[in-house]
Parts: sequence; C-alpha cells; structure tokens
Amino acid sequence: MKAAALAVLALLPAPAFAGYECTATQQCGGGTCEAYTGGPFLIEESGDVWRVSTGGQSWEGYQTTTMDTGGEVSIVLPPQNGMSGLVSIFPSGEFLFTAHAGGQGAVAITGSGSCAGDGG
Repeated sequence: MKAAALAVLALLPAPAFAGYECTATQQCGGGTCEAYTGGPFLIEESGDVWRVSTGGQSWEGYQTTTMDTGGEVSIVLPPQNGMSGLVSIFPSGEFLFTAHAGGQGAVAITGSGSCAGDGG
C-alpha cells in the first residue's frame, strides 16, 4: 500500500521552481565604481526562500514582488553572514544588487548587470 501511495504522489505535478544566473558587470561603493570580478550570481527559489550565491558565499532571502505583480522580481536579504541587501531582476533581464554591512563604519555596495533564467 505504501508503494502505491508513493507512486501516486510521484505522478502529482510538482511546483516549478524559478532560477536565474546573473552576471554583474560593475560594483560601486565609497564613491567609486569598478568591474565586478566575483563570478556569477546564482539566484534560486527553494521553497519559501530564495538562495543567492556568489563567490563561495550564499544568503537566503524572501521574494517581495514577482514579474506579474510588481514588474520585477525583488528579493530582500535580511541580515546574515555580516550583511543584508536587496536583489532586483527586471523583465528586460537587467539585474541590480545592493549589499549593506556594518563594522568599523556602515558600507553600502551596489552593482548591476544582466540575468538569464526561467523566471519568477
């Protein structure tokens, strides 16, 4: 009976999770901008949270808007691993990120680039 129940569950449609691979072309902070060399941003939906990874680090965030409801995918990153931030992906594929960190003085870093992916 358990095998039959598992077989039926396997046939049910599963939610499609969204994901993006984004390339940042520049980052700005402290009044200057430079090329971003940290590799791609992988942004993947994982249940109720979104995982944002780059350069060997990752953060979990929460989607606040979708392309359908807000005209962009907006993911808020609450404080974790020494920073907080925001990721925005627009229908054109443009990508913006902002990271905030405290310490010896508050720091804000912004960046921009483009994304490819299967939506959100």
